[in-house]
Amino acid sequence: MDIRRLTHFIALAEEGRFAVAAERVHLSQAAFSRSIQALEQRMGLKLFDRGAKGASLTPAGEVVLRRARTLVLDARNLQRDIELVRLGDAGEIVFGAAPIPAAVIVPELLCQLRQQNPGLVTRVHLGNLPTLLAQLDAQQIDFCLGDPRLVPPQARYERVPLGKQVAALYARGDHPLADAAQVDAVAMRRFGVATITISPALLEGVAVLYGFENAADFPLAVECDDLGTLVHLATRTDVLALVPCAVGDAHPLALCRLLTVTTLAPVADVHAIWLGGRTLSPSAQRAIDLAKRLGGEGGGSA
Repeated sequence: MDIRRLTHFIALAEEGRFAVAAERVHLSQAAFSRSIQALEQRMGLKLFDRGAKGASLTPAGEVVLRRARTLVLDARNLQRDIELVRLGDAGEIVFGAAPIPAAVIVPELLCQLRQQNPGLVTRVHLGNLPTLLAQLDAQQIDFCLGDPRLVPPQARYERVPLGKQVAALYARGDHPLADAAQVDAVAMRRFGVATITISPALLEGVAVLYGFENAADFPLAVECDDLGTLVHLATRTDVLALVPCAVGDAHPLALCRLLTVTTLAPVADVHAIWLGGRTLSPSAQRAIDLAKRLGGEGGGSA
């Protein structure tokens, strides 16, 4: 539907005279008359009755007028939103986050997006990376934050690294191991380890790093993708939580970082991932740039 001609139609319906309506939309009367005629031909309807006193709407014209006003208003709002989105000050972004970036990047990312872009609507989907990639393929989200090692090798995605996240073992402050000079594989077997779901290859590497023969030998007690739940579990039981340092160190009153043979273990190489060939909106690109800075700050320290 030609929005320009609908604007001319509304002007004539409101003014009632061709000359006045043509002046209102900055057209000659002849050009304005041709525009109205073309609209009527396009619709196959007579929209106006012409007479000595001007133009009045037909019953069909009354129906069209109600919808035309809505369409023209929506078109104007869309143009305004496009301009605001182009400037990065409004619009909407929808992105997904796997458990680790959801805990260590997303909270501050949302704060900064809100501070810098108060007109921006941000929607966040949380879940494991395979679920988020399915949403990405269905174009339900603009991008997602997760570990590319979980992405199928032949998948057509573009990505940019945000930073590596390292983890350590944490226990409650009055845990039997809290004051231990060092925690070894024997102690870990005694109390068990709670961690998020990680790929078999990564679990194999973590197991060897902590002195176990392989992943099957690793004393996994609880596997949960909600890091808040893992922290709560570690504060209430004797299980040892293997969580990102950015999460564990944020709870110094409830958790203490245990000294181990290998203090830190790599648990996530976080990337922003989006569909190959798809152009990101300025707001989405800005969000990724912010996430990159935040991801670099959240790597933990030895």
